[in-house]
Formats: sequence, structure tokens, C-alpha cells
Amino acid sequence: MIIKGLTVRFGAFTAVDDVTLDIPQGRVVGLVGESGSGKSTVARAVSGLVPYTGVIEDGGGVQMVFQDPYASLNPRMTVGASVAEGLRRPTAHEVERLLGLVSLPPQTAARYPRELSGGQRQRVAIARALGASPRLLIADEITSALDVSVQGAVLNLVRDLRAELGLSMLFISHNLAVVRYVADDIAVMRHGRLVEYGPTDQVVEAPAHDYTRALLAAVPRMPAS
Repeated sequence: MIIKGLTVRFGAFTAVDDVTLDIPQGRVVGLVGESGSGKSTVARAVSGLVPYTGVIEDGGGVQMVFQDPYASLNPRMTVGASVAEGLRRPTAHEVERLLGLVSLPPQTAARYPRELSGGQRQRVAIARALGASPRLLIADEITSALDVSVQGAVLNLVRDLRAELGLSMLFISHNLAVVRYVADDIAVMRHGRLVEYGPTDQVVEAPAHDYTRALLAAVPRMPAS
């Protein structure tokens, strides 16, 4: 996906200001910045959820996984029905395959969201997004609402899916350590503008912008990639 000159305005307020970003096929681009930086607005624009100016060349479908998995799932629908909802030809076999991709057993299909843990619900949300065979998967703060004990498992799932399916992914987080763990490239946003973009190791080891250095300084310990 190629994003050129993306701008989003809400009245007189400019939430995203002339952002240009390349998300190569099969790579994970991490979009990082503090709250209010505009990163989630970029996600919503790319997903077609808010009006924008600029050019988005997506080359196919875009699916988004939101921060709160419980809010994004219909509590009156079983997991199987939720996953099947996005399929062109919904079958029990295809639902089972998608649940397997996110390491959930087939019997999960008969359960309701309230019967699952937060990590399991997020896996269901990912499975449902994958059912639409997206060219780009947007993950917007998908671990921030989860217990620390399950965040790592979901991050490992993201890495596994990229390797297995060759997905392109825009992974959004305020946590630079989390982004570093899953992303091939990192884009840093501040006040609606992109201030730095490059390969993960380059951005982390030799940041070019003061704001990136401040984000790195705020992370006491970063996991090894």
C-alpha cells in the first residue's frame, strides 16, 4: 500500500497533516506516537472510516482490528457466526480454518464473546478480519487493553501470521518496545505529521529526530528482536 499526502481535518483542526507512507507487501510497518499524535486517525482514513484528502493505493481490501475486542464483537452472536459474517462463502470448515490460524480450537466457534478471555476475543477479532482475505491488516493498539501476561502471546501471533500468510500490516501502538518487536519498519508520528520513517533497527539504534529519541528514552527496557 502507498499513502500519499494523506490529510484529515475535523473542522478547523488538522488531525493528520500530509502523511506519505509506503507499506510494502509482506512487511509490518509500525506506526508509533503518543496519544493524540494522529496515528489512529491514519488507520481510520486508510480503512475508509473518516473522510480524507490525498491518495491511498491499497491494491485490494483493508481490514482493521480494534483496541477493544469485546466492543468489536456482537455479544449476541457466537464466535463462529461472527467469523463467518465476513466470509463470501461461510462454511464450518472455513471458520475452523480461520480459528486454527489464530491458535483457537474448533469448539470455540460455539462460544460467545463473554465466555472468552480478552486475549481469546482479540484472536477472534483477528480471525474475522483475516476471513475477508485483506491485502492490508491494520492492528490499532490491539494489545493495550490486554493483560500483560497475554500481550506477548498476541504479539507472537502477529509475527507468525506475517510469516505464514505474507500479510502486509500497519501495526499501531504508543509503545515503541512493542512496535520494535513486531515491525520491519517504524514510522513515528507527532502532532499529525510523520517525523521519522525507516527500518526498525535504524530508527531504534540511530534515531534521527529528537521526538523519536524521547520515545526511546521513555522505554526502560526493550525486548530483544
